[in-house]
Amino acid sequence: MTSFNTLFNRMFQQKSKTVYLIYLIQLFASFCLTILLLINSNGHTDQIVVNNHHESVNIFIVFMVVFAGIMFATSFLANFVYWIISAVKNEKIVRSQTWRLIPIDDTKFLLSNFTSAFLTYVWLCILEFLTALLASLPILCNGTVRDSIFATRHQLTADNWKQLLGILILTFLFAYAWYSVISLLNLSSRSIIDFLPIKSSKIVTFIIRVIIIFIILWLLFIVTSNLSQAIPAAFGIQNTNSPNDAIVLFLAFDIIISLIDAFLLSKFVEAKQN
Repeated sequence: MTSFNTLFNRMFQQKSKTVYLIYLIQLFASFCLTILLLINSNGHTDQIVVNNHHESVNIFIVFMVVFAGIMFATSFLANFVYWIISAVKNEKIVRSQTWRLIPIDDTKFLLSNFTSAFLTYVWLCILEFLTALLASLPILCNGTVRDSIFATRHQLTADNWKQLLGILILTFLFAYAWYSVISLLNLSSRSIIDFLPIKSSKIVTFIIRVIIIFIILWLLFIVTSNLSQAIPAAFGIQNTNSPNDAIVLFLAFDIIISLIDAFLLSKFVEAKQN
């Protein structure tokens, strides 16, 4: 049997190629947009404002600050593109005969597939953050800017850091839910179509698949609504608006969907040749 770590490393390496491609495109686009923005600024780029205080800076610092800002702004689009591409790649792996021939438990296979996709997304975020941070170093060396950042940091309380940790955990659970739900839609619709008595044309198959997906989404909505009521009652939760309660709900949702995915994958879905 192949170990989980071995399979995870292979999947992570393959999906990292997509991360590097998206990152390089984002880097090049941010560089070009920065140049265009400075060209169209009509020379009004020699000052920045920090806490209503005007600081004179040279063109290099302005370029780096603008580049960091554009890099941050374009990260939302880059991350969205990655989420779509990675979801498609995940489903190709699930249906790939090459990957399915690897001797490993189906649950571990799905867990490795989903987790590797999310962690490569985290790697993309780290690359974006480090790039923006390095580009911001010239302005961060400014005393006024540095004092302003330190003052803001000291205003954060223990509750703020706790909420931040809760948000990070929720982000991971949401990402896992995204991939597991996409797999559920794909696996369930594929399972039903494969059991149809006749082979239909591609158009008819597509229409049937869309109808099945809408039905499954409707069922998921009902299950999620009932889950959001049943779990708080079971754990004695009174307020479901806190991050901790949301974490419990998301965790239960992810586990249930993953078990359904593993069942469909092992019982009804056959791999296809690459």
